[in-house]
Amino acid sequence: MPRKTARIATRSSSGLLLLGALLFLPGTGWTADAPTAQECLACHADRDLKRGAPAPGRSESLFVDDALRKASVHGRLECVACHKTATAPHDERLLPVRCAECHAKARIALTQGVHGSPRAQARAPAPTCAACHGSHAVRPAAALGIETCATCHRRQVELYTESIHARSRRRGDSQAATCRSCHGEAHALLAKSDARAPTYHLSLPRTCAQCHADPELAKRYNIPVGNVYQLYMDSIHGRALTRSGLLVAANCSDCHGAHEIKPRTEAASRVFRANVPKTCGTCHAGILAAYAESVHGTQVARGNVGAPVCTDCHSAHQIRRVEAAPWQLEAIRECGTCHEESLKTYRDTFHGKVTALGYARIAKCSDCHGAHTILAPSDPRSSVSPGRLVATCRQCHPQATAAFAEFHPHADYRNKARFPKLYYTYLFMTGLLVAVLSSFGLHALLWLPRSLIARLRRGRAGGEGGSEP
Repeated sequence: MPRKTARIATRSSSGLLLLGALLFLPGTGWTADAPTAQECLACHADRDLKRGAPAPGRSESLFVDDALRKASVHGRLECVACHKTATAPHDERLLPVRCAECHAKARIALTQGVHGSPRAQARAPAPTCAACHGSHAVRPAAALGIETCATCHRRQVELYTESIHARSRRRGDSQAATCRSCHGEAHALLAKSDARAPTYHLSLPRTCAQCHADPELAKRYNIPVGNVYQLYMDSIHGRALTRSGLLVAANCSDCHGAHEIKPRTEAASRVFRANVPKTCGTCHAGILAAYAESVHGTQVARGNVGAPVCTDCHSAHQIRRVEAAPWQLEAIRECGTCHEESLKTYRDTFHGKVTALGYARIAKCSDCHGAHTILAPSDPRSSVSPGRLVATCRQCHPQATAAFAEFHPHADYRNKARFPKLYYTYLFMTGLLVAVLSSFGLHALLWLPRSLIARLRRGRAGGEGGSEP
């Protein structure tokens, strides 16, 4: 029986139909006499089979696991669909596999992305089709996991595996972000410096918003701020990105990290309370230096978790311009969350009462104490130290003298031990007020019957006079 007839006769009916459909597909290069997969496996099923003259320092195995090949997406194809040869066995080295003959669209997308760039292809190992999809155990793109990316991007994947996203996936959350969620489809993957990339600095907030602008998702996974994307876009950082196109404006990854995102409750997180000043300081270096020397910064450095950090005063996502009057007035109340007694005494003063009416041009906490450089009054560098207090008052009161600066903006008239004069003055003025009001009240009560009698008499006199002819 001729060789071709013998091969066809041994095939199943389904295999025969498949062969007939694929025999003369454009670009496959199949011929009726091409060897079958079984004929190829007569040699390549040998685990010890290696290339006769491998490259120096390499021992290239030619073993093919037929079980993996059959389970792959190419399992129903013959070997010669990818490896062009007319004989088996063969002594010649086969031409490289050209995946683009069947996957032309993927090849075009790859050449336009970062993986197909000449620079990437010049690296070792180069990001080839087989490097991601496998050679004989070919997997579809949807089946590729982060271990595929780790072949070239091991450090990034290591960081990701410890992130909150990877932990969520290990718990069974299929919606948690993976490499493809942020970077896009692998063939057309673009460098983050490319303005078209979803990880480009100006585009990243919108990429994160795919999940973090979904209120249902936030509710399901107990994400504290469900509308975080909208809050960020309305903030000074978000507006700098969208309206001004500033690449130096902070985006999501600047604060939370890119691959190593961790919950804010973990000490290793960039947004952990004690780490917030350092994170903000990557952009606001000058302010960080001033804050580190302040009473707040030194307390944080000592481990005081109650000491205020950047997000306590400026918030996390809805950061606003500090020149705006609403923010300045809200800052007073924010200071009062820790300094309750100081806020109470401040509200008793002229400054406090005017700011309570909504006017921001009056002295506020930061005008006297400073914003980031707040120091103890005993520190000579403090703006409220005895040596600098007059100069501080002269910012608003140019004619201020040392006697003027003796004013106590946080004097407590209830504190007899610290402010005895004020305490007794308060008692005297309170007593005087009570005495005056009491005397006038008593006078009014005593005068009321007399005034009623007088009115009645005037009424009678008017009535009698009106009856005369």
